[in-house]
Amino acid sequence: MKQLLIHLRISIIATIVLAIIVSGFYPVIVWGLAQLLFHHQANGSLIKKDGTPTDNDADAVGSSLLGQPFSDEKYFHPRPSAAGNGYDATASGGTNLGPLSAKLLNGTTQPSTQPSQPPTVAYDGIKLRTILYAQENNIDIVDASQPLKTFQDDKGNYDQVKLITAFNDSDHPLMFRTSIPIPPDAVTASASGLDPHISVANAELQAKHVADARKISVDQVKALIPKYTDGPDLGILGDPGVNVLKLNVALDNEK
Repeated sequence: MKQLLIHLRISIIATIVLAIIVSGFYPVIVWGLAQLLFHHQANGSLIKKDGTPTDNDADAVGSSLLGQPFSDEKYFHPRPSAAGNGYDATASGGTNLGPLSAKLLNGTTQPSTQPSQPPTVAYDGIKLRTILYAQENNIDIVDASQPLKTFQDDKGNYDQVKLITAFNDSDHPLMFRTSIPIPPDAVTASASGLDPHISVANAELQAKHVADARKISVDQVKALIPKYTDGPDLGILGDPGVNVLKLNVALDNEK
């Protein structure tokens, strides 16, 4: 009985000591070093409208570590996201669809919740993204197996449901190619769905629509791209990437 109490006391003391070290001292030391050595990154890498760093959420326009949606023509657009409703940090993740997945390539539709309404897009797919990206950036679509004008309204907007239906037609699927290669990151989501970067090639192709929307020269827009291009991690891991948020903030601050 005496030996049992001795071992019990040792176990309780060891548990308390380890709890203090692991749940007390260690987190405080890590937090302190992070605040001292990497203050900006440890607080979310937030930036303000003028491009300067901030720790105040109310002043921030976003985090340079996380992608966020931009749809206005005057901005560079990020890569697609599969995280929740798009760039949702609480639902980070990819599609888990394989490269030969019909859903990934062709997209899918779903019936409308209103019986009298037409179907809606359930998943857009790479082919639809490619057509929309090409239209947005004045890239020609060639060798289409069906005239693409039949999928457009009077204003040139594509009927996405009709396109997806045509892609999935088992007898005569809609096929096409673009006049120049489309960067993969322009039409595919990252594994996290939160990637803040696009490739340099993607940024170069988007420069014209940004310049046109802002009524400035393409050269003026392209001159900013290298300034906000991050190199490979440790100089060797991965490819250079353009930080979309930083680039867009810089454009807003151009005189």
